Amino acid sequence: MSAMMLPVRIHEAIGAGIRAARLAKGWRQQDASYWFRLYGLPTWTPGAVGQVEAGVRKPSLGELLLAAAALEVAVSELVPDTDEPIDLGTGATMSARAVRALLAGDFREFPRSPADFSFPGETAMEAALAIAGAERDRLLQLVQPIAAASPRPVPDDDIHRAFLPPTEAEARAASRLHVEPAQLKLASWAMWERGFEAERDARAGNGAQPPGTLQARRGHAARAMLGELRDFLQSAYPEGKRRRSRG
Repeated sequence: MSAMMLPVRIHEAIGAGIRAARLAKGWRQQDASYWFRLYGLPTWTPGAVGQVEAGVRKPSLGELLLAAAALEVAVSELVPDTDEPIDLGTGATMSARAVRALLAGDFREFPRSPADFSFPGETAMEAALAIAGAERDRLLQLVQPIAAASPRPVPDDDIHRAFLPPTEAEARAASRLHVEPAQLKLASWAMWERGFEAERDARAGNGAQPPGTLQARRGHAARAMLGELRDFLQSAYPEGKRRRSRG
């Protein structure tokens, strides 16, 4: 994809394709308007057809499907085989052959060359991934003392599970203990081989109970668990080192 070529907006490319398909059938815009309206496009007057072909009017996906039916062509054929890159409306561009292959569902013809694509968000994406990686490394270092103090070997799956977003109960418990959710989650799995909420509910009992009674039993279980977690975390971390490390 040449850097010197200005991209064509997707609706402009499709407008040109509709015009080419219309001319291939020998239709005037008046003729095309008649068939488009017959195929469920009542607002596609001759003037509207001209606007679509000129790229002034942006047809919806549904309108494109009906237009393709009226013209008796595949939607992919409404994209001209041009050398100019096509702006997809998001800032990203794709070659015409890539767009045509996608619309046709022909992945054997779908190009894999970087020259057929341009994603201006790549730099931002790389930066976001770098930040996410740094945060994961920070959390991994933060929870290592918990894995080391665990009474049983901690599988990698448990460590990875600790990095998932916390539930409301886990976030609230972590705040009470002045630790990060990942620390609370891994400590729960290290001590009980299940998550905080699963352990709490098991202690509260799963039988039929009045809502007030169940809530009270859960609260009692959670308070006892917080005490156990506090003792475990104090044994895992030197004094003061288990608190949240973010500024």
